[in-house]
Amino acid sequence: MSHPFEVGKTYRNRVGEYVVQSIEGDRMTIKYVGGGTLDTTINLQARIWENIHFEEQMAREEERMRLAREARRKARKRAARAKRAERRPKFSGFEADDFEERKRGIAWSSRKELGKVLAYNLSKSTDNEFDSWIVPRQSGVEVASKDAFNRDARDNNAAFFVSVDEKGVSYGLRVGKPDGKSRAKWPWTALMTLLAEDDKIRRAIRATMKEHDIVLDVYAMDVRYGLVGQVLHQQRGFLWEETSADQDLSRKMDWNSLIEHLQELGAKKRCNLYLRKRMEPDDALKAGPEAAEQITAIFTELMPTYEAVVS
Repeated sequence: MSHPFEVGKTYRNRVGEYVVQSIEGDRMTIKYVGGGTLDTTINLQARIWENIHFEEQMAREEERMRLAREARRKARKRAARAKRAERRPKFSGFEADDFEERKRGIAWSSRKELGKVLAYNLSKSTDNEFDSWIVPRQSGVEVASKDAFNRDARDNNAAFFVSVDEKGVSYGLRVGKPDGKSRAKWPWTALMTLLAEDDKIRRAIRATMKEHDIVLDVYAMDVRYGLVGQVLHQQRGFLWEETSADQDLSRKMDWNSLIEHLQELGAKKRCNLYLRKRMEPDDALKAGPEAAEQITAIFTELMPTYEAVVS
């Protein structure tokens, strides 16, 4: 009778390991390693032993296949990263002549590349697909979610922005409103509502202004369209600074008075709010390509406000 057993050797069944004590005809006596003996048939124990070996072989095969799948998955991820790295846009940094005073309509030459880098960075870090657009007749670029940017009504958009002039690089978040009465679906209307009702958004904006030295520039129609005020963060509340031909005006504001003033300015006229940080020309030149990462970091800080306004 053919079987795998030898007296004195160790085997295993569903109970545990055992040592063969004796074999007589078609029966065998086994003693478990943990204690206890059993008189059993050779056929039964042989089937159990073979089944255990088969199951172990299948388990090893499954593990081999799992490791192979994992290796293929990692290889695909490496290949995808390599492709993304090849496709990743590049921004070489600002140049000295980007900050020279220039005629209207002449813009810094690499703004398109910077816009692509910023859109790529934001797309990679969020669930949205971002794109960039050159600001017509200005030395600027805007970055926004593709689904939330209207190229035919730019004054009505909420978008991240970068602009360059002789004073340096300005960047942050813009929320605009065109002439006329506000409409319910406009980002401007959403922002005014959130500032009035959502303490979480107010805290987020205030904390970002404080931590990153961000100011709020307010552009609106007065005698003509232009900067009508700048809002600075203070320990308690805000400081509204306004410069005109006749006088310089500074006054303290809390959230309620600030919101009321913004609503009044944008009631029926064009208005733009810029949560802005500035990078001095020397700092921008020293940063090189890393300037794009610094700008991305501020955009990321302002992302909760942007998403709340365009959602």
